[in-house]
Amino acid sequence: MTNSTRTATVRGITRRLAVTAIGAALLGAASFGSTAFAENKKIAVSFPNASVIGAVITSLEAAKAKGKEMGYDVVVDDPGTDLNKQINTIKTWVEQKVPVIVVNTLQPAAFESVAKQAREAGIIWITYGQKIENQDATVGYAQYPDGRQLGEYAGEWVTKNQGGKGKAIILGYEKGVWGQQRGAGIKEGLLAKAPGVEIVAEQDAISPTEGLNVTRSLLQAHPDANIILGVEDPATEGAYKAWIAAGKDKADPAGFIGGMDGTVPALKLLKEGGNVYRASMAIPLVQVGYAIVETGDKLLKGEKTGDVIVPLELVTEKSPKAEEYLKQQGE
Repeated sequence: MTNSTRTATVRGITRRLAVTAIGAALLGAASFGSTAFAENKKIAVSFPNASVIGAVITSLEAAKAKGKEMGYDVVVDDPGTDLNKQINTIKTWVEQKVPVIVVNTLQPAAFESVAKQAREAGIIWITYGQKIENQDATVGYAQYPDGRQLGEYAGEWVTKNQGGKGKAIILGYEKGVWGQQRGAGIKEGLLAKAPGVEIVAEQDAISPTEGLNVTRSLLQAHPDANIILGVEDPATEGAYKAWIAAGKDKADPAGFIGGMDGTVPALKLLKEGGNVYRASMAIPLVQVGYAIVETGDKLLKGEKTGDVIVPLELVTEKSPKAEEYLKQQGE
């Protein structure tokens, strides 16, 4: 064997050994990664204001219960309205290789980059109540159509009971796209059925305290307002208290208050009837909570789920649906 032949042979053996070593290393890393994902059975939920919205609390508690049943640890982070805090927490979850991340995005476009990073790392990304480009699925509901249904019902009621005339206050949430969509649906539905209604004020409010304080001020400025619609029942629950505090009749036949989500206090007012709280778009809260975990589990197993959209249901005063939804929430 010549020196050149011997050298070529040695180089060939060295190259094969190197390739084998690299392959083994990659296989080991892949095995470690899959093992880590299998052992780290965690579903992390980032949900702004999750700790102050009653319906969300109920839904996420259902998700935790379903997760425990299926062997998952469901953790929830509430960043308030701090977008940077929310994104930084999600980045930490990506670094920790959390298998499933569920995000309620106040501004969907702001999450495309971190969602892409998560999916490139093999993490399942579920967007709650919205849709972004870099996601595996949406779990939630149709914000605009559900808001419009509430608005249309209010408009039909005003047309039937007040000749289509009235002055309306809208309690919205312009900081979040979901709030913008719900608010737009409410206003457009209301005016489609009762074009003679005048919207005299719009202001953000999603909690009972905000609803109380905002409505109190708005009723002082517009004492003849007789319609109050909100994107969140907690806000309209506060509005109901402000209505009574302003000296208005809680059973005023010209008054209409309605919200969305179907929280316990709102449903109790509807079950009772005989007051100005006349409607709520109720979320099947337990069903949505379960869907978060079940969808994440299926996607981890490689199943295609598509978007999971749970329709809200209109519940009106003295409807048996009020009691049905109360039972779902343990009431």
